[in-house]
Amino acid sequence: MACRVVFFNMNQLGDLLFSLPTIKATKDELSAQIYCIVPSSLSSLLIASKLIDGHFSKDDSFLKTLKNIKKENFNKAVLFSESTSSLLIAFFSNIQERFGFETAGLNFLLTKRVIRKGVPSLFNNKNLGTALGLKNIKNDYCEILKIPKQNFDNVEEWLKTNSISDKKIIAISVGSSKKRQNKKLDERKWIEVINFLSEKNLICVLVGAKWEKSELERIAKQCRAEPKIFAGENGILDNAAFFQKCSLFVGIDSGAMHLAAAVGLKCIVVFGNTDPNQIGPLPFEKHIIIKKESIKQIKAEEIVEQVCKIL
Repeated sequence: MACRVVFFNMNQLGDLLFSLPTIKATKDELSAQIYCIVPSSLSSLLIASKLIDGHFSKDDSFLKTLKNIKKENFNKAVLFSESTSSLLIAFFSNIQERFGFETAGLNFLLTKRVIRKGVPSLFNNKNLGTALGLKNIKNDYCEILKIPKQNFDNVEEWLKTNSISDKKIIAISVGSSKKRQNKKLDERKWIEVINFLSEKNLICVLVGAKWEKSELERIAKQCRAEPKIFAGENGILDNAAFFQKCSLFVGIDSGAMHLAAAVGLKCIVVFGNTDPNQIGPLPFEKHIIIKKESIKQIKAEEIVEQVCKIL
């Protein structure tokens, strides 16, 4: 019987990127047909990278997802997600082998339980892949994403429209998901950083998702030299293409940070109470981490100092 695997992904961009090495190894080593359950806003990353044969939207209802999964006759399910709905869908879809973390509330529904240390991470996901029988899972998510030419064309048009050279662009990412606002650095400090770098003739661009645009505009208007804003109007692949045009990413622990690192951009990242050793940009040794017990303790001068060492 052909190997047919369905991956139950989590909701956040960083978590999806953490899953890429295991998904790629599954495709390479098992020659499997691969489907993913993934938020619609992130599915384009998987589709463009040609890692999957199909996908289901996490935005669909429980019953619709269960019906769609059941009719595909998967023989393996890999659950990066520990949600109750994910485990129930995998179980009631009659999937013979179900791999997941022992920390899941309904872990008795799994046929193979794997230890999870700390928060969701690429290395925890690798443990799931090892349980699946995979031998060669990458230690980072680099060189896996493939970005279509159209997205690079969109970025080139944006740069032209805004009269920006693609040399020495610093992507400044200040936003975080609505559930993780405690990771954010005071916007006044970002204004200080942008003001200083702009005076050094460096091109700062505030980068974020479409829903963050109003916040980015408010910050930009307070800067002495108002930076441009790139808000991924055509979706997340545009953001990935934009990061490949930049010289440096400067921002907080976020999905945008991981996306920048995944396309090969060097990152300077501020961390508060989260652990960069578990969830920092990869490969870890390539990037610069500014870490304090509280994000409030980090000063604008510390960020500027690290930028000036590079550019």
